[in-house]
Amino acid sequence: MERRRVHHRKNDVQEGRTAERLAGATERIRELSRRRFLGGSAAAIGGLALGSLGMLRGARRALADEAVKTGQFIFPRLHFTVYDKTPDVWNVHLWGDVNLRREIRRLTNINVSTEPKVVKLGDFDDMCRNPFVFMTSEGYFKLPDNEERNLREFLERGGFVLADDCVYLSKEDRFFKFYRDLINRLFPDNKMRYIPHDHEIYHIFFDFKNGCPHMQGVPHGAWGLFERGTGRIMTIATPGDIHCGWCGTFFSKEKNLEAVKMGINVVIYFLSH
Repeated sequence: MERRRVHHRKNDVQEGRTAERLAGATERIRELSRRRFLGGSAAAIGGLALGSLGMLRGARRALADEAVKTGQFIFPRLHFTVYDKTPDVWNVHLWGDVNLRREIRRLTNINVSTEPKVVKLGDFDDMCRNPFVFMTSEGYFKLPDNEERNLREFLERGGFVLADDCVYLSKEDRFFKFYRDLINRLFPDNKMRYIPHDHEIYHIFFDFKNGCPHMQGVPHGAWGLFERGTGRIMTIATPGDIHCGWCGTFFSKEKNLEAVKMGINVVIYFLSH
């Protein structure tokens, strides 16, 4: 018999219902605010679920304005403004995202949505509904003022960006350097730093003793913006084209698998922080 989908209502906490009584759902309603995605935002719930949130400030009731559909992780591609004339821009090789979603479902117990999803950086409401986004391109780019503001506020509210360089001409690092410079300009007092090999993002599910796997390009290693006070990574920039590794057609089977594993590690890190 097909298991019915559970929707949580905004009086769940008020009624004192437990997670066990919510038809086996794994999340705790009171933890919906842990990512500080306030005012019409989204959150990772119980490590495995995402939903749309509306913050009820000061109310002794559940932290959801509308029903929260549980049990599904969304992996969207970020649409952002690219002025560069390089051929591979924000929407390059979308099938790589499809492959990663499939491998997440196969290799973990995360109920990841297989539906394609594009989130526009210029639409902040849409950004707030999708606290994890994937961003890639191979060239230089420059964001208009509204997209820069949206990106900063998105990260400050608890959103997460996985930014991977598609590597122009298989050897350059244009996207990586521009993204790192952009984040450093948006957060001048808290610049991106190199992520050491012993960081948990490399060991949270699959083990990477030598840090982020590298497919091609300039081996800078992965860099992160670390939240002050908690040390949580807010965004990670990878220079080595792990996204093309997800595609499964450009590198060896071993390298492609390493890229997939790293993508899964990033997702699990996001869901658990």
